[in-house]
Amino acid sequence: MCGIASKSVLRSCWAVFLLTIMCLLSGKVVAAPAAEVAALIAQAGNTEDESERLAALKRLAESPAADEALRNDARHLAEFVQRWQGSSLKFYLGQIKGKRPQVLAEYDFQIRSDSPLAPLAALYRGRMLAWTLIENSTVRTDPKWAPWFHDESVRAFREAEAAFPRNRIPGMYQGRAIPNPKSYAPVPGAPRWAQLQREHLDRFREIICWWIEHRQRSNGEFGGGWGDDCEMWRWWAPVLLGFEDPEVLVGQLKFSRTAMDRPHLKGGFNTVVTDVEHAAEDTTDNLVPLLLLDASNPRWTEWSASLAGLLDRVWTGTNQRNQRQFKSFYFSGTETSPNPGRALDVIANVAAVNPALLVWLQTRDPALTRPLGELLMSWVVATTRAENGKPAGILPASIRWPDGAVAGSRSLSQNSRGQVGRPSGTDQPTGSGAGPEDHWWEPVAPGGFMHSYYIWPSVITEMTDALLVARLVTGEERFLQPIRSMAAIRLGYLKNPPREEPQPGTLAWCAQRLAPPANANSNIGALVKTLAKCRALLGTSEFDELIRLDAGDAVILPDAPGRQRLEQALEESLATLRVNFPGFTSEVRSTDRCMRFVQFLARDAKFDEYLGVTLPKHELVYRMATGDANAPRFPMPAVRWRTPSRDIAVLVTEAGTDRFQAELFHFGADPRALVAELRLLKPGRYRVEVTAAGRPIDTPPPAELAVSGPVTPLALQLPPQQLCVLTLAPLDNR
Repeated sequence: MCGIASKSVLRSCWAVFLLTIMCLLSGKVVAAPAAEVAALIAQAGNTEDESERLAALKRLAESPAADEALRNDARHLAEFVQRWQGSSLKFYLGQIKGKRPQVLAEYDFQIRSDSPLAPLAALYRGRMLAWTLIENSTVRTDPKWAPWFHDESVRAFREAEAAFPRNRIPGMYQGRAIPNPKSYAPVPGAPRWAQLQREHLDRFREIICWWIEHRQRSNGEFGGGWGDDCEMWRWWAPVLLGFEDPEVLVGQLKFSRTAMDRPHLKGGFNTVVTDVEHAAEDTTDNLVPLLLLDASNPRWTEWSASLAGLLDRVWTGTNQRNQRQFKSFYFSGTETSPNPGRALDVIANVAAVNPALLVWLQTRDPALTRPLGELLMSWVVATTRAENGKPAGILPASIRWPDGAVAGSRSLSQNSRGQVGRPSGTDQPTGSGAGPEDHWWEPVAPGGFMHSYYIWPSVITEMTDALLVARLVTGEERFLQPIRSMAAIRLGYLKNPPREEPQPGTLAWCAQRLAPPANANSNIGALVKTLAKCRALLGTSEFDELIRLDAGDAVILPDAPGRQRLEQALEESLATLRVNFPGFTSEVRSTDRCMRFVQFLARDAKFDEYLGVTLPKHELVYRMATGDANAPRFPMPAVRWRTPSRDIAVLVTEAGTDRFQAELFHFGADPRALVAELRLLKPGRYRVEVTAAGRPIDTPPPAELAVSGPVTPLALQLPPQQLCVLTLAPLDNR
């Protein structure tokens, strides 16, 4: 007890000394606070536990040893900390509503500037600035304000750290990682990829369960607001869609079911007119997981199909080229924006009908074919044209309403003044149309809201995946033309790269930007992921050369070089997951950015390019486990494993419509029973085989499997700690 008391006194004296030095350095002479007061200040600042901090501040606010001014400061800061722990993670934005986000640097904590608690307020100021930079794409991509936000937040963290050196959080934001002590002992016989995936799944699950336990409210929300919370499932996908974990499944269903019952979605879609990325997420990011995880409820299928009705009645019209297109990329469930500056059909608009496209693929409902097929065909036709500077064979960034011309934000603003793009009633480019200055690749002008999201190629693989769905449903080869033309352009670029950096909007620039972005979990660029989907679902080999050249870690190739790349990517990813657990959990203010803390540490202030950092590669683990070739927001998984994600690893090596193969390793000491839900195989009879070390396992599954519907269960029992290979191949299906 004496030793503990002595340490406490030493800590208090150290806090007094630091505060005195800070005051002297700032030129301010104040009396050193009493030891009790200094101890409470030190406790509030040095702890990484918000509850402990709040308790210390409340005690300080009531302490007779503190003067009235300090008690006032403590009271106000305690109120702020209590709100910081509350149900709204970004409550502080209310103070700057209608103002530029830069004013966060002057956030009023209602405490004195020379208060001993000012360094603690600086900790929160740094956090607010940091998470604004991480979340806000307009700030993050601005060459002036992005580094300003970073530097201002780092300055605040340094102020906090100087006063409270035992708090590791300020250092984390400055690049000094906080280790996660959890470790995983190697298991004999487990291949390297399996050990790495097992650790990924467990660490992802740990983060997911933290959010469910600490942040999920009774109505399902997580605190970031419905529009941000709804995106969390995307990085949950390796655990949520790859396996069946009861706690994770319940958490997601609780959120999505409640989200779909809000008045905000009266009429089946967002009631507020806003840009498609935000208008569509309330439905797309809830209906898509519900279609997969709550498939027995017909409500989700019906709701998803109804989006095609909104497409037909509200969002689209027949343009002057006699083609169906969206009238704007700002819309709600009842209207489209009449603003002529937003009269564009953009690539991202397809996200509004993603759930309908998935239902279309599953049901082949002819009622969905007309609106969806007509919309996608307008993009096919626009791809073939060289227009307003866009090269032929390149999918446009946007199509202008009502003339149907390829156009960008600059020509659109000119058109709204009646200078170009006047209706002609022909299928030819209209008006003076055109020059490279029109920036066909920029639906939003630089500095505008969500500029970087909509700039070409935007979420291009959501569109190319949709075109593949149209080909699968209708059998029309024309739907593949944009995919084929862009693949040829990309392959030509790789074989004969230009000597100089290409100019924006040119053919070479487009070819360059079709590459899979490094360290990105998104549908931006990465044409190769759709090509891999074509190979799997169409059985074609026409894109194999480009897939090999562009695969990286965007496409899993089961050969030796592919496995080497896979393991290297998983190692890089784990380097991020093994540290800074608070950066994925308690520090997060924007729930749509739970996996993005490392973005703040980017080198050279290029915060959208992930230089010097590696994002946790949740999409890669999702692809390994499910055999889906692309991202979960437009999911086509080949399999879902009805077993928890713990102590298991899966690598799907072949996932077509007529065959399936996966490697599985169970890390436990006893046999493991599970069910594989097969989701891509076409109807027929299949030979089933499970081998370990080239021999059938002791408890084999049935030798044959009949597939007759969209989901077919296959019961398995895996032996412990042996690498197994599950193979399904077609029998004579005549």
